[in-house]
Amino acid sequence: MGVVSALAVVGVLLTAQTAAASGLQRRGTQDPERLAPFGLMLDASAPEGAGLSLSFRPMRMLRLHVGGTHNGVRPGARVGLTLLPWKGSLTPALTLEAGHARPANGAGLERRIVDRTQMPIHSLERVGYSYASALLGFEWQAPKRLTFFVRGGFSIMRLYSPGIVGVDEQFRAALEPANFHGWSLSNIEPTAKLGILLSFG
Repeated sequence: MGVVSALAVVGVLLTAQTAAASGLQRRGTQDPERLAPFGLMLDASAPEGAGLSLSFRPMRMLRLHVGGTHNGVRPGARVGLTLLPWKGSLTPALTLEAGHARPANGAGLERRIVDRTQMPIHSLERVGYSYASALLGFEWQAPKRLTFFVRGGFSIMRLYSPGIVGVDEQFRAALEPANFHGWSLSNIEPTAKLGILLSFG
């Protein structure tokens, strides 16, 4: 009788363990945060331009991202985080970001001036910028691990130009006189963002 009881207990334990493992597997499959904590984010916005970032979601309510941007004049870099207070296919989202783009150096300006096939935007290339943004919006989690988002808010920007440094005299005539001296300007601008996130992992 004792052997039968022991075998019964072992059978119950094995059945419970199998059921628990099956339940965990189902929850892991249904939970997108557990299934795919990493992501590739593509977006378009102002003042950043086009952006491509890698994201990591360490917990359901928080997503971190880091990547690069390009505003049509020069590349930049950014980091940010998104808070997601609700769980579901449609949720509000609060995003905080910071980014930076350096102005072109003298060698880069000279190459553009010599190359007539490029647009004459020498003055814009002498302007660098840093920004911090706060955006509020919504995210919609679609099938196939896709998430679409739209956000709006404001950016605190600092524009600056180091002036004419490292540019040969023969190329200075192609630059605006305003760029001969360094300057900086800070302002607050509205910003908007539209993008898509592909989750994986």
